[in-house]
Amino acid sequence: MLKKISPVVVVGLLLTIGCLSFYISGSSLIQAISNYAYDRLICYSIRYDTYFRRVDAKPKSDRVVIVDLDDKSLGRTELGQWPWPRYLVSEMTRKILDAGASVVAFDVVFAERDRTSPVMIRTNMNSHFNLDVELKGVPNNLLDFDEIFAATLAKGKTILGCAMSPTDEPLTNIDLSFDPYFDKDKHIIVKGKGAGKSYILQSGGIAISIKQLLKTSRSAFFNAIPDSDNIVRSNPLVWAYGPDRIYPSLAMEALRLDMNIERDRCFVDYDECGITQIRLKDLVVPTDNVGRLIINFRDVNKEPKTGFVSSFPVFTAWEVISGAFSASSFSNKIVFIGTSAVGLKDRRATPVTKDFSGVEIHATMIDNMLAGDMLQIPNWIDGANFVAIFVMGVFLTFFISRGRSWLSFVVSIVMVISSILFSWFVLKVYNGVFVPVWVILSIIIIYPTLTMIKFWQEELQKKRVRDMFGTMVSERVLHFLENNPESFSLTGQRREATMFFSDVAGFTTISENLPPNKLSELLNKYLSPMTHLIMDRNGYVDKYEGDAIMAVWGVPYPMDNHATEACLAALEQQAKLAEIRPKLNEEYGHDIHVRMGLNSGVVTAGNMGSDRKFQYTVMGDAVNQAARLEPANKIYNTLIIIGETTYNEAKNAIEARYLDKMIVKGKTKPISIYELLAVKGGLSAEKMKVIELYEEALRLHWARKWDESIKLLENVLELDQRDGPSAKLLSRIQQYRESPPPEGWSGEFLQLNK
Repeated sequence: MLKKISPVVVVGLLLTIGCLSFYISGSSLIQAISNYAYDRLICYSIRYDTYFRRVDAKPKSDRVVIVDLDDKSLGRTELGQWPWPRYLVSEMTRKILDAGASVVAFDVVFAERDRTSPVMIRTNMNSHFNLDVELKGVPNNLLDFDEIFAATLAKGKTILGCAMSPTDEPLTNIDLSFDPYFDKDKHIIVKGKGAGKSYILQSGGIAISIKQLLKTSRSAFFNAIPDSDNIVRSNPLVWAYGPDRIYPSLAMEALRLDMNIERDRCFVDYDECGITQIRLKDLVVPTDNVGRLIINFRDVNKEPKTGFVSSFPVFTAWEVISGAFSASSFSNKIVFIGTSAVGLKDRRATPVTKDFSGVEIHATMIDNMLAGDMLQIPNWIDGANFVAIFVMGVFLTFFISRGRSWLSFVVSIVMVISSILFSWFVLKVYNGVFVPVWVILSIIIIYPTLTMIKFWQEELQKKRVRDMFGTMVSERVLHFLENNPESFSLTGQRREATMFFSDVAGFTTISENLPPNKLSELLNKYLSPMTHLIMDRNGYVDKYEGDAIMAVWGVPYPMDNHATEACLAALEQQAKLAEIRPKLNEEYGHDIHVRMGLNSGVVTAGNMGSDRKFQYTVMGDAVNQAARLEPANKIYNTLIIIGETTYNEAKNAIEARYLDKMIVKGKTKPISIYELLAVKGGLSAEKMKVIELYEEALRLHWARKWDESIKLLENVLELDQRDGPSAKLLSRIQQYRESPPPEGWSGEFLQLNK
């Protein structure tokens, strides 16, 4: 028959399967928790690098500078409100390029012509008021501020921002005239096999700078895409508009220009699972499957000039326009021009701060790529999470079902801490993003649930054990059985044990002479102290049969010294009985004497009975033999008889005499029996002499030396005329003299009674 499966195992395996299903389905709630855990991981990682700088820590590129269109600059009367006239933007750009900047990238889209240009003023006056305004004294080269800005953009590597409108479905028909300078021959190449190309983000529309500016500059998108909780943790490097146009991000385009790489040397690699990486010639940039760079945010400090946090050197727009900077500030730098002004609403939340200017995100992205410390999500993460949840769930299930509660708690805590440390290790050593939220949540779900079930199971087990053994064993034994139910089996097992049987001599006569209430009182006053003594010696009171007691040592409580404990309990009972006998005689008019039998051996222990009523007890030949030894005391006029096995196991702690060889009822082979007399060293010299003479007489009678044996027994009776075994053996030998035993007799005595 199959062993019953523990509810802990069943529920644990079901919870593991549930966690795996939950992981595959991808819960938005768990994703939110995962995002929060990711933010904490990044923050603590940054703090680690800040306070415990490692010699092998990868440095920043030190090539990124930000020019901030901040509130103070926008508030100056010399400059005016945004948008500024393009000649001011041109002047700012020119000074940056003249200072040796490698690339200037605008986190701004110039989607309309400059309405402050003289030529636009004349056009607007004619359009709205039908006035033909004459512009006198204005040189031709100052009539159009956009042309001034375009000319400045042409002096260096410059990028203008554009904005994408996300869509789920790619567009098939688009107007290409909006960006006539998009190079159809030199564009980003998408390479791979499978359906991964469809993972590229698609745009349903695009806001781009005016053509007048695009003819001298490049265009790249500046979208910063937050996660569902409105926090930016990654950002795309490429975006598709229509079937044939792939636009780079502001950071990617700035890096491409800085490295002098043609667009047709930039590749988007994909497979059936999505985008795998983006290559700028020899530089490999790992991305997620939709082409997003996982941003490795830098430590941030409050920028004193603008009042906002920043990771990079920041110059205000006013500083640049007024020339309040050194030429080395921009030499060979990649300069991002953006805004931290609150009114322009280019503020973003990131894992390191809730108040981050949008231009900081692009600056951080290019700094990651230049420094080579881009974060990445290893392609084995999903599989690792799945395997970790499964292995952890199964291991924790079986560990909790078999282990101790405190150890299960320690193991669960170790597993959680190990997951966190492994996540941190992957981040610091391999720049890999592994957030073990799913694993930790699985532990949080599985451990307390299984612990509660196990606690409930153990409580039921304890109640069952207490119901079965509560009045049959001592509190110490009961606690052991409750806390160690595996130490015994209710369904039956083979165990070494010592059985004890006791019976009140002449109880039939006593019961006939006492009224029921008095008889009940007498039994209670006798059985109570006897039971306590048995329990104090860790014995199990199997049953009461009227005046008789059956007790067992070694089951259900396992004991190596069960024979010794049983013998000592029997001696203590006789001593206690001698103490209370006079009082019982005084109250009830009867002397109480008790015969006892003990035997040790292998028994079958477990629940025995019917399907409606059963009891934990023992069965076997050793039990039957113990039951036969108790009435044998009548024959020898003794109080306690023990079997040979019991004697051999307890002889170092007791005093006993070899009593006889006896064939008990139902057996054909003789067994050696002993009279239990006292604890070790508890006999007088006279009693020891009695035992010595008796045992010698016993051996002589086995050799049919009747006269010699009789002489020794007569000497014993002179020493102790009440020695029952000697009187019994003397009577038996006198009979043998008249009628010798048959040939083949080896000294055994046949027990014919009970």
